[in-house]
Formats: sequence, structure tokens, C-alpha cells
Amino acid sequence: MCGITVAIKLAGRAAYCKTKAAAAATNGLAANNHPKKRKLSDGLVSDSDSHAPANANLKCQLASSLDAINHRGPDSHGTWISPDGNIGLGSCRLAINGLGPGGQQPFSNSDGSIHAVVNGELYEHQRIRYEMNELSGYIFQGTSDSEIVVALYEYYGVAFLSYLRGEFALSIYDSNKQLFLAARDRSGIKPLFWTVQDGTLLLASEAKSLLPFGWQPTWDVRSIIDTGWLTEERTIFKGLRKIRPGHYLTCLSLDHISEGQYWDHDYPDKNILETRTEEEMIEGVREKMLDAVRVRLQADVPVGIHLSGGIDSAVMAGMAKHLLSHGHVKLGSGGDNHQLRCLGIAFDKGSGYDESVVAQNTADFLGVDFQIAHMNEAELAANFEEAVWFDEQPHFELGFVGKHVLSKLTRDSGLKTVISGKLNLVLFGRWMHPLIFHCQGQGSDEIFGGYDVYLRDYLLERDKAWPKNDLDEFTRLQKWQASEKLMTRAFATWTGRNRPDVPFCSSKDIPAFAYAMTIPHLVPSPWASQQFGILSPQMNMIENIDVRIRGLMQTKWHPLHSAQYVWNKTALPNMLLTNLSDRTEMSHSVEGRVPFLDHHLIEYVNALPPSMKVRYDPETGELTEKWILRQASRPFITEELYTRKKH
Repeated sequence: MCGITVAIKLAGRAAYCKTKAAAAATNGLAANNHPKKRKLSDGLVSDSDSHAPANANLKCQLASSLDAINHRGPDSHGTWISPDGNIGLGSCRLAINGLGPGGQQPFSNSDGSIHAVVNGELYEHQRIRYEMNELSGYIFQGTSDSEIVVALYEYYGVAFLSYLRGEFALSIYDSNKQLFLAARDRSGIKPLFWTVQDGTLLLASEAKSLLPFGWQPTWDVRSIIDTGWLTEERTIFKGLRKIRPGHYLTCLSLDHISEGQYWDHDYPDKNILETRTEEEMIEGVREKMLDAVRVRLQADVPVGIHLSGGIDSAVMAGMAKHLLSHGHVKLGSGGDNHQLRCLGIAFDKGSGYDESVVAQNTADFLGVDFQIAHMNEAELAANFEEAVWFDEQPHFELGFVGKHVLSKLTRDSGLKTVISGKLNLVLFGRWMHPLIFHCQGQGSDEIFGGYDVYLRDYLLERDKAWPKNDLDEFTRLQKWQASEKLMTRAFATWTGRNRPDVPFCSSKDIPAFAYAMTIPHLVPSPWASQQFGILSPQMNMIENIDVRIRGLMQTKWHPLHSAQYVWNKTALPNMLLTNLSDRTEMSHSVEGRVPFLDHHLIEYVNALPPSMKVRYDPETGELTEKWILRQASRPFITEELYTRKKH
């Protein structure tokens, strides 16, 4: 786990180097804007050519850039600079696996032709180490999980990305091929931004680390109004882009920049009958979940779990306890097969929304230690500014502040690594109605169909893949019409629109949540539409979906799966995994691990029929979200949680 910074001087472009004084000045700007001004590490592992005049400025810029994101990796800093000074890689390290010098980044191969920096956690690295040693005789320098990136790339080339399992953002330079490659994990758990500044291609884990290179943030007005920062690769800053989840960027011979895709979500043909039994599918989900938790309990430092009153975090804790108790894995570096530490948030008991009692019941059921951070309006206000500084983008509510505080509790408890469970946080104000927001161990609602807005999309069509479904056509149509009316009224109330009779969705091709997630909070000035034309957040979201995928949505996929696809490509990586995961965990140097976004689990769940995710109960007349998750989780959670309705 770390933060990374990359600078590549592009051929034939304007010179990018600044003076050392200017670099120090921009670094001072970044440091002075930090509300806490925590002490930064000045440790730096310099390259062999670090004293060459041509490289001195770049070395200084890299060092300043890493200092700006020292919270991502306070244990050590390292850089590699090419002999000609055209390319520089930097890393600030949070040591999780391979704690010795062999885990120091950047990594290099034996002949010094390949160099890499890696942010994140790669699982099953012991198996891959053995395989690479057998296949190519690769000699590893240490025991860090990240070092497998160099070995895999050296053997497989760009195709190595398919062999990675975990949360990651990485950069590689191959001097023999004059090829630079940067990539991001399949779900976008780890961030990676890029821009071109004064003829230099810059990449970084956070925007603030680009300041020492002369980058100056300017608002991207169109992106803010049409929510491009939320729905695609744009950010709120003009010219600053994100590498999309499951994608990679290449730069060939310091000149040609291109992007490619190595993984994507897929769903079954809605017209093909499912042949597996319910029991087979439930057991399949359970096995995939157990394996996803098992690999995420392994580390060279202690591992904890974020626990709330919801089923998602509870099943992660329950499965972890099961695996530890049966000797299937050891818990972090301590090797204790029984002691599990959980942490959570509590609000005032009289609020009506505090879930710490339910979480405590789960902890008692599992026999684990449970620590709580108390949250109220004063705490939210006190931590707001600092949380915003770390997040670098908007959020629709204050959940990110609560997660920022929880990460502080985690770090103060001596934990560097957590399995991040779903945390239901609530803000109360004398001036507003209660707002419920979710600080999530992401992925459960996304892949299992857990959001209320998914119900309208589930009801749009009959589930032909599962004819055993108890939801008859008459009932389905009734419920769909009721859902449409309910969402129409809610949308009109939320936006202040005066026409609640106007249909909620103007097109069946647009998922219900596209309206819920792109509500026009902002009323732009007339000049905005004059300058940028029609600004529609809803259409921007849909039109940024690949044409081939839109064809699958119209002809092959069930509407529920289409809605899940769009959510997984937009709100999940661009808001939830940013504000409520990576940024608010790394703000206190805590690595969050997300079992629900293990790609083996995702691929298995994506292939299930819609009615395994949303299930109609003819006895109650209600629809149950995440039905198969509840069944797979039942042995590991309390009866209270199994029967509890999702808030």
C-alpha cells in the first residue's frame, strides 16, 4: 500500500523542469493548505544518477510530491529516475507485506530494464511467486506482494494484468520497449489520476501531489454541472483525468498516449434458462465470499474489521471468525487464530438511528472485541475541513467525515489494515430532517442488488431465466407501476420540481438510479448553457456507456443487470470508493480491503439470475433485496440480522 507519483517528459513538448526554489514553493503551498500540517517524512531512497544536474530538479519535484501525500505512505519514500532524466517514478510506502528492505519501492528486475511502483494489495502472491520461479526462474528481492508485478509483466507483457487479484493502481516503465504503462484495478478501489502539464505526462494517487510539478487546479465547470466527475473519467478540475476501473494507459516512446481495457462486468442472456439449483448457487456464493475474506486476512501487520448494524459487515466478521476458528488462516502478523478486533461508529442513543447496539450484539455473538468512536454534530463539524482536504471532490452528504474519524480510531488502535464493513452513519440537525448515509465496505449493494432504486429496474421485465419465481405477471406490473409512482413523487420532492405528475423516468433505457444520483442540485447561470450547450447529468451518464454495452443492455441483459452495470461504472468508483473508502482510510494511513469487490466473487454473482438477488415473497407481498446474500450469510450472522429489513 502506498501513494505513487510519475513524471514523463514527452518528446517534442515544452520543457517541464522548474527550479528547485519553485518546486519548494509549490510544495509549501500544498503543505500549508493541509489543515493539520502533520509532520512529513523526509526519508528518500535516491536513484543511482540522483546527483546528475539533469535529474536534480525532477528528484526535488518527486520528493515534494511524495511529501504532499505522505499520509498514504509514512513508512518510507523511494524514487527511480532514468539516466536521461526523462522519466521519474516515486512511491511513499505504507508497509503491510514484506516489511523489510526488500519491500522498498520502486521495484526493478534483475537487469534494470523494468521499473514499477504499486499502490494497493495483491493477493495470492505466494502462489504467483512460486509459479514465476518455476516458469521463468525469476528471483525475488523480498517478500512484498507488490513485487509480483515486475515478474508477471516480464513474463506475460501487458497481459499480466489479468493475473492480478486485489486492489491496486500501478505504473511500469520498460526501457527496452520504451513503454510506460499505468493501470487501475477492476472496480476502481485505488485511485490514479493523470494530466499533461507543460509537456510532461503526470500521474498521481491524489491531485494535491501534482502541485510541485506546476499544475494549478482550475474548476471544470461543465464537469461539475453535468456531473462528469461522478459518471466518467473527468474530475472537478479541468484537464485532470482518472484512469477508469479495469483500464490501462500506455505511453510509447515518450510520445503516443493511448488507453485500453483489460476487464469489464458481464451478465447472462436474460432469455437463457438457469439450470443450477438454488442450493448450488447459494453454496457457490458462500464459497466465493469465504475465499475473498480468507485472502484479505493475510498480512504482515494486524488486521481489523469495521463493523456496523448491517448484514454486510456482520457477515465479513462472521466469516473471518469462522476461518480463524477452524485454522484456515492466521490473522495478520500476530498469528492469533481467535482474537478478532472490530471497530465502529455510535451516535446518541436518543437519535433513533444508532446501530451500535445491533453491532454490539454481533460482536457478542462472535465473541470478538468491539471498539466504538462516538459521533455527533460537533465531531462532524470539527473534522469537516480536514476530511474535505483529503477527499478533493464533492459528496452528497457527510458520511465521509464519519469514515475519516473511524479511520483515526483504527489507526490509534494500532491497526494499519482493515476489512472495511458497511457503516450506517446518521447526521441530525436542528435545521433539517435526519439524513441517513452509508459509509460502506463497498460492493455488497452493488453486486447483490441492494439499493431501493434497483427495484424499479427489476420489475421492468419478467425474469425469464428463473421461471420458478413466485412473482406473477399481474403482480409484477402492479408493483412496477407503484414503484414508478413512488419514485416520481420522491424525485419531485427531492428536486423541488412542481410537476409530480410527470413520469419519473422518461425512458426505460435509463436506470432509475441515474435520476437519483444526478439530481440537479446546481442551477447553472445562463452563461453555462450558452457556453457548454445542453447540460443533462442523466444523459451524460448514459452516453458515457460504451456503444457495445448499450447494445447488450437493449437486447441481452435484464434491466436490473443494466442498472447494476451503470452504477458499478459510475457512482461506485467515482464517489463511494473515493469519499467513503480510499481517501477516508488513507487519510490516517489505514489500508482498507474490500472482499465484496473480489473479482472472482463479482463474476460469479453477476452470472446469477436477477431473482437470486431480488426475491418476491408471496406471503408478505414484499420484495427482498440481496436475497442470496442473506441465505449464504445465515450460518455466520445473528437471526436478528438475517430477518432485519435493509434501511
